[in-house]
Amino acid sequence: MPVRVWQALAGIILLLLVAVVGLDQWQARRGEASLFRPDVLGRARRDAPEAPAPARPGPLAETAPPPPGAPRVAIIVDELGGRRDIFDALREIRRPLTVAVQPALPLSAAIARDAARSGMEVLLDLPMEPYRYPELDPGPGALLMSMRPDEIQRTIGSQLGAVAPAVGVINRMGSRLTEDRARMRAMVEVLAARRLLLVDAYTSSQSVAYDEAHAAGVRAARRQILVDHAGGEAADRARWDAVAGWAERRGEVTVVVHDHPLTVRLLREYVPRWEAHGLRLVPVSYVAR
Repeated sequence: MPVRVWQALAGIILLLLVAVVGLDQWQARRGEASLFRPDVLGRARRDAPEAPAPARPGPLAETAPPPPGAPRVAIIVDELGGRRDIFDALREIRRPLTVAVQPALPLSAAIARDAARSGMEVLLDLPMEPYRYPELDPGPGALLMSMRPDEIQRTIGSQLGAVAPAVGVINRMGSRLTEDRARMRAMVEVLAARRLLLVDAYTSSQSVAYDEAHAAGVRAARRQILVDHAGGEAADRARWDAVAGWAERRGEVTVVVHDHPLTVRLLREYVPRWEAHGLRLVPVSYVAR
């Protein structure tokens, strides 16, 4: 074979060898095993600590457990069911808030279901007749003084079906109805049969709902602080500022606040502040007796 042919073959072989070495180095830089140093990367990978699997955040934020006897704060955001934006913003806070969902509104069932899946407790925000009714309208499906006790019970059963994951009931308005023992007794009989709790929103200082619940063996809580946005942000802040003091004096506090963009903004500000001072945000069932 002529010398020039051998020289050409040698050149081709050299080019192939250079290409193979270059490809091997490129693979090594990408983290692949080297053809010429198969044990080096293998040992490095075997000796390197295993990277932890990425954590999947749960529905609620993980917080350090509070010391025993830490003051507890139960926040109930009521009047939900008619709009989605406030609920979605509340869910992003990722704390054990309690949401009270009105029946017979377009988004009632969906919000109640999504809240339960997110780890929030759900209450039926049960509309009841106030003084000055019908000038003050508590909303569709309200319990009225004109209803007999058995009608009260049938209506409550139907409303609970519309907010299926509910762990209990809170009254919406109801300053007049909650003063009536016969009708409150009819209500708590339904709750007792279903092992649900009651939160007395305390819209009347003469309310007997809390007392009737205890008489029937129903777990109950009573609202201490109401944030209703009537006086604007300054008034709201005064009420939020009172939460920590009340919890520290009494050991716990139940707060009712309406669904409103200001609620979300102030919760984002106050919740970390409370937690930094050792207060614990809890579902309302934790403070029901």
